[in-house]
Amino acid sequence: MCTCGDCHVCCIECVVDLVYVVDSSGSINHKDPRNWDITKEFLVSVTRLFTIGPDDVQVGFVLFSEVATVEWGLTRYQDQASLISAIRNVHYIAETTNLNDALYLTRTQVLAAGQGTRPGASLAVLILTDGEDNVPVEGTPLTLQNATALKQAGVQVIAIGVSDQVDEARLREIVTAPADTHYYAVDDFQALTSVAARLRPTVCLTQAPTTSKTSHSIPQTIIATGY
Repeated sequence: MCTCGDCHVCCIECVVDLVYVVDSSGSINHKDPRNWDITKEFLVSVTRLFTIGPDDVQVGFVLFSEVATVEWGLTRYQDQASLISAIRNVHYIAETTNLNDALYLTRTQVLAAGQGTRPGASLAVLILTDGEDNVPVEGTPLTLQNATALKQAGVQVIAIGVSDQVDEARLREIVTAPADTHYYAVDDFQALTSVAARLRPTVCLTQAPTTSKTSHSIPQTIIATGY
């Protein structure tokens, strides 16, 4: 069912198990105390691009700062209104940037077998960050290893880098190739609005993994989080 204004974009078939992986580090509101609220409203705008439900798009949420937490899994919210309400209530942490652990939890918990992924659905991760991951150390190879494990399992990894404080080369290595269509750079949080509508075709044109005819099963390769 088409629910957005641009039917050419909106009516692309979109059956996706999608995970928002969202930076909640101290630099976000340090730059402007409104930025966390802007971040959440941006995610609300992205959510409104999709039909949310068990036959369309399911959305999980992983929050990260000093540690990463699974705020909810894929099947927790099965309609757009309840999902938007949950997004608006996500708390702000304001510490370091543990993207490594966030990708590990995404792979081993949210997208793991038996956690709500559906046969025939594509798998996608949308990362939003304003800095370089620095747990357990800045530039840790564990982040790249966890990103690679996701991509090898057929998960499309997309990232938005906010401000010039991100390591763009590193984020381009984290995302699915080609990076030009999976990495989005914006100057500041106010500029996130320019990205929202561009994300839907990228997310919805993902290809479902073909490793299983009955369910998705992300290989549980052991990669230490280092935390």
